[in-house]
Amino acid sequence: MTKELIISIESNEENALFIRGNLIKYNKQQVQYTEEEKINLIIRNENNQILGGLLGHIDWKCFHIDILWVDDTLRGKGQGKKLIQHAEEIAYEKGCNLMRLETYSFQAPDFYMNLGFEVLGKLENFPEGFDHYYFYKRLNNSSEK
Repeated sequence: MTKELIISIESNEENALFIRGNLIKYNKQQVQYTEEEKINLIIRNENNQILGGLLGHIDWKCFHIDILWVDDTLRGKGQGKKLIQHAEEIAYEKGCNLMRLETYSFQAPDFYMNLGFEVLGKLENFPEGFDHYYFYKRLNNSSEK
């Protein structure tokens, strides 16, 4: 007979790593697994001040854009597009066949659609008054890594 199980609320990093590690172990038993590779692209000015960047990671032949940010002084001047294009070049070089990201209606869904991303899904009214978009872009990369 099983004793009573207890669920606790914790912010313990060691326990979080244990749980993550066990999920990765399970995933590796199910599908060919690649180690996650972090990719960060940073825009700096001549004073080494950060004015933008793209934070992402690659796993399962997919480049996931976690964050794209460009300073207000550079918005509308093509810097976000350059970051996405650079990320796409890296994705091809690394053998990726897919890119994905999330954004909100108050951010830049049209920007991503203009760069060839397609809407995978939309969660309406989240956060309240806005929509949450899930985008992907197939790269048709036949190279194997």
